[in-house]
Amino acid sequence: MTIEDRPSAAVWECAKDAMTGEALRILRNRADAEDAVMDAMERIVKNEAKFFPLSRNERVALAVIYVRNTAINLYNANRKRPLPVDELPEGPDPSASPEETAVSEDAAERLLSLIERMPPVYRDPLILAAKYEMTVREIAAVLGIRRGTVRTRLSRARSWLREHERSGL
Repeated sequence: MTIEDRPSAAVWECAKDAMTGEALRILRNRADAEDAVMDAMERIVKNEAKFFPLSRNERVALAVIYVRNTAINLYNANRKRPLPVDELPEGPDPSASPEETAVSEDAAERLLSLIERMPPVYRDPLILAAKYEMTVREIAAVLGIRRGTVRTRLSRARSWLREHERSGL
């Protein structure tokens, strides 16, 4: 496999602008943003097997999560406050019947609405675990936090979803 064929090279080609924009949005400093993008790319290279089976849009989304968390860590190290970002939902399952699609779309819309309103500190680990099927260890590596912190945030994310679904918020 040549370097151009590696998943990390494909991620760079399709996500560099989105990653840079996300890092700039959080850090508001070009030099820090470039550092955050390069640090995120190091993590992506180490975890490139996760990117291999993904579509282009999924690679971009996951790369943005990597750079967002890298930028937030840098932002916090500089004693600044991070800003939240919404995730883009996927479309419906094309193999489902129209009835199943209608029911599942309604439930999915409610769930996505709740997830979009969830604090990013809980949302990011939840998306990495649910959508990208990452382990607690992998999530900890991506977010730059301890495994115990990942488990706590996942538990709080589930509790947050249950609480807000019951209350109808």
